[in-house]
Amino acid sequence: MNRPSDPSPPPLNSHELPPPTADGVDIGNPEVGNPYSRKNVPTSGTSATQEAFKRLYIILLVIGLSIGVVAAIGVVNLLNRWGLTQPPQSVEETNS
Repeated sequence: MNRPSDPSPPPLNSHELPPPTADGVDIGNPEVGNPYSRKNVPTSGTSATQEAFKRLYIILLVIGLSIGVVAAIGVVNLLNRWGLTQPPQSVEETNS
Protein backbone atom coordinates (compact mmCIF):
# COMPACT_ATOMS: atom_id res chain seq x y z
CA MET A 1 0.00 0.00 0.00
CA ASN A 2 1.17 3.45 -0.85
CA ARG A 3 0.51 5.98 1.87
CA PRO A 4 1.18 9.63 1.26
CA SER A 5 3.52 11.28 3.70
CA ASP A 6 1.08 14.18 4.22
CA PRO A 7 -2.45 12.79 4.41
CA SER A 8 -5.19 15.12 3.26
CA PRO A 9 -7.96 15.95 5.72
CA PRO A 10 -11.14 13.92 5.45
CA PRO A 11 -13.71 15.32 3.04
CA LEU A 12 -16.23 17.73 4.53
CA ASN A 13 -19.97 17.39 4.28
CA SER A 14 -21.84 20.26 2.68
CA HIS A 15 -23.12 21.52 6.05
CA GLU A 16 -19.75 21.47 7.82
CA LEU A 17 -17.29 24.34 7.93
CA PRO A 18 -13.58 23.72 7.77
CA PRO A 19 -11.85 23.97 11.13
CA PRO A 20 -9.95 27.21 11.75
CA THR A 21 -6.22 27.22 12.11
CA ALA A 22 -4.42 27.99 15.35
CA ASP A 23 -4.30 31.74 14.62
CA GLY A 24 -8.05 31.93 13.89
CA VAL A 25 -7.81 32.21 10.10
CA ASP A 26 -10.33 30.17 8.14
CA ILE A 27 -8.66 27.52 5.98
CA GLY A 28 -11.21 27.90 3.18
CA ASN A 29 -10.95 31.69 3.06
CA PRO A 30 -7.73 33.02 4.58
CA GLU A 31 -8.70 36.66 3.90
CA VAL A 32 -11.44 36.44 6.52
CA GLY A 33 -10.09 36.52 10.06
CA ASN A 34 -11.62 35.26 13.25
CA PRO A 35 -15.12 36.82 13.51
CA TYR A 36 -14.92 36.83 17.31
CA SER A 37 -11.72 38.79 17.57
CA ARG A 38 -11.76 42.30 19.04
CA LYS A 39 -9.67 43.78 16.23
CA ASN A 40 -12.72 43.97 13.91
CA VAL A 41 -14.77 46.08 16.37
CA PRO A 42 -14.12 49.83 16.61
CA THR A 43 -13.75 50.59 20.30
CA SER A 44 -14.19 54.38 20.23
CA GLY A 45 -17.62 54.31 18.56
CA THR A 46 -18.89 51.49 20.75
CA SER A 47 -17.89 53.09 24.03
CA ALA A 48 -19.31 56.49 23.06
CA THR A 49 -22.60 54.86 22.07
CA GLN A 50 -22.73 52.87 25.29
CA GLU A 51 -22.07 56.00 27.34
CA ALA A 52 -24.85 57.85 25.51
CA PHE A 53 -27.31 55.03 26.17
CA LYS A 54 -26.27 54.85 29.84
CA ARG A 55 -26.86 58.58 30.20
CA LEU A 56 -30.23 58.29 28.44
CA TYR A 57 -31.22 55.36 30.68
CA ILE A 58 -30.37 57.29 33.84
CA ILE A 59 -32.27 60.38 32.63
CA LEU A 60 -35.35 58.32 31.80
CA LEU A 61 -35.12 56.52 35.15
CA VAL A 62 -34.99 59.81 37.07
CA ILE A 63 -37.91 61.23 35.06
CA GLY A 64 -40.00 58.11 35.67
CA LEU A 65 -39.28 58.09 39.40
CA SER A 66 -40.14 61.79 39.63
CA ILE A 67 -43.47 61.29 37.88
CA GLY A 68 -44.20 58.34 40.18
CA VAL A 69 -43.50 60.38 43.32
CA VAL A 70 -45.71 63.27 42.14
CA ALA A 71 -48.52 60.85 41.25
CA ALA A 72 -48.27 59.10 44.64
CA ILE A 73 -48.44 62.41 46.53
CA GLY A 74 -51.47 63.42 44.45
CA VAL A 75 -53.28 60.15 45.20
CA VAL A 76 -52.62 60.47 48.95
CA ASN A 77 -53.91 64.07 48.93
CA LEU A 78 -57.09 63.04 47.10
CA LEU A 79 -57.69 60.16 49.52
CA ASN A 80 -57.30 62.54 52.47
CA ARG A 81 -59.60 65.15 50.88
CA TRP A 82 -62.36 62.59 50.27
CA GLY A 83 -61.96 61.13 53.78
CA LEU A 84 -61.00 57.68 52.57
CA THR A 85 -58.04 57.37 54.93
CA GLN A 86 -60.18 57.71 58.09
CA PRO A 87 -61.48 54.57 59.79
CA PRO A 88 -65.17 53.95 59.10
CA GLN A 89 -67.68 55.26 61.59
CA SER A 90 -69.15 52.61 63.81
CA VAL A 91 -72.85 52.02 63.36
CA GLU A 92 -74.90 50.76 66.29
CA GLU A 93 -77.60 48.30 65.50
CA THR A 94 -80.89 48.66 67.29
CA ASN A 95 -83.05 45.65 68.06
CA SER A 96 -86.70 46.41 67.74
